[in-house]
Amino acid sequence: MSQNVSPPFTLFQRKGSKNWSVRFSMKGRQIRKSLETDDERQAQRKAYEVWAEASYRAKSGLEPTVMPFSKMAEAFIEQLLKEVERDERSTHHARDWPPVIRRYLVGFFGDRPVDAITEADLERYVEWRRTYWTDGPGKDITHIRYERNGRALKRGVKRETPSLSRQRGELVIVRSVFSQATKWGYVRSLEVPAIKVRRRVDNRRPSFEPDEYARLIETSLSRLVDPIMLHTDPADARITKAKDGRQWRLDRLDDHTRRDRIALHCYIEISALTGMRPTESKNLNWGDVLGYRDARKKPIGERDIRVRVRGKGKSGTLVPQLAALTWFDMLWDVFEKGTGREPIDEDPVFANIDGSRIQSFKKSFSELLRVCDLQTDHRGVRRTSYSLRHFHLSQQLAHGVPIHDLARNTRTSITMIDKHYAQVQVERMKDSLRPEWGAR
Repeated sequence: MSQNVSPPFTLFQRKGSKNWSVRFSMKGRQIRKSLETDDERQAQRKAYEVWAEASYRAKSGLEPTVMPFSKMAEAFIEQLLKEVERDERSTHHARDWPPVIRRYLVGFFGDRPVDAITEADLERYVEWRRTYWTDGPGKDITHIRYERNGRALKRGVKRETPSLSRQRGELVIVRSVFSQATKWGYVRSLEVPAIKVRRRVDNRRPSFEPDEYARLIETSLSRLVDPIMLHTDPADARITKAKDGRQWRLDRLDDHTRRDRIALHCYIEISALTGMRPTESKNLNWGDVLGYRDARKKPIGERDIRVRVRGKGKSGTLVPQLAALTWFDMLWDVFEKGTGREPIDEDPVFANIDGSRIQSFKKSFSELLRVCDLQTDHRGVRRTSYSLRHFHLSQQLAHGVPIHDLARNTRTSITMIDKHYAQVQVERMKDSLRPEWGAR
């Protein structure tokens, strides 16, 4: 004799609707879902499918119901903001992460089930993100609107591929979102994508070899004095004729040009002798050159200074080479001559004639590199003022400064030094590479 078995669910019709819905309990939760049909027999069949899928997911350690990515992403943002309020996350997470999640991640995955997203989908996402502003959905967007301190603002967009560091930074957000989805039981841990952005073959910042740096300094110094210029125009006034037929005229540098070149030369020397970043040099005030004012009149051998720096979100105090004192002295004298007074602690070290802060040496340094034919290194990578910091680090390593001490003094990590700065030419390290082996 057969015995009827009750189904593990209940069919019902919501008030005002002819369509059937199903409800059942799973893992202590009541699940309700519309079956989108008014046919009871078809509803019965669909209800079994819904219950079977939920049962399978529960046995697999997942939540019984499918979670759309967009809904899970908003839940992640809500939790992130709470963690920032509890000081469990950095404040920049609340500012920077939600726009990335909503514009890019939700923009790509939308309402797709979280557990249906695979590593292959993440590969496609990475490529889609690279071209978002050039060929993708962002190509027609003219401005990005955002809010800061209660004010509605907008800015233009850059139609370019995001930098590698930007891509890696955003992938940290991707992994955090999927990691949280795993903790919430929406996806198994084995399915969490792990995508790595391909690295460039050689991303070292360009430096100078010692002979190149010597050429840079020699050329810079030669541009500080009144040059003797060769002229071939016989109509030019005040021309002196040499016995060999050449014609010369003595030109004087105007004070403005000479002063700019002096400031640039001091900037080069101080950057190379301290390892300061360009932003740190720009922010440097005389009050940050510790011990300088009180000992300024003493001989070089009896003086010592420390330099307090800030920039790139970091700050610290560094020990410079003593040779840097000469160039601080020159900048002090130039400031006094231009303003008619001694600099106070709040005055910038690198200053214009009126005492205001020099914002950048980019153009003048690029022109000097062009004159020296040092615009690029041997790889063809263009040099910038940051190359002076790289030169400092390379020289310190080549002359035996312990990498841990160097990392502390230059406000960076040992990993970063090894990655960007430790490629000192083998020839310059030949003594340390030829130890006495002896018998062992």
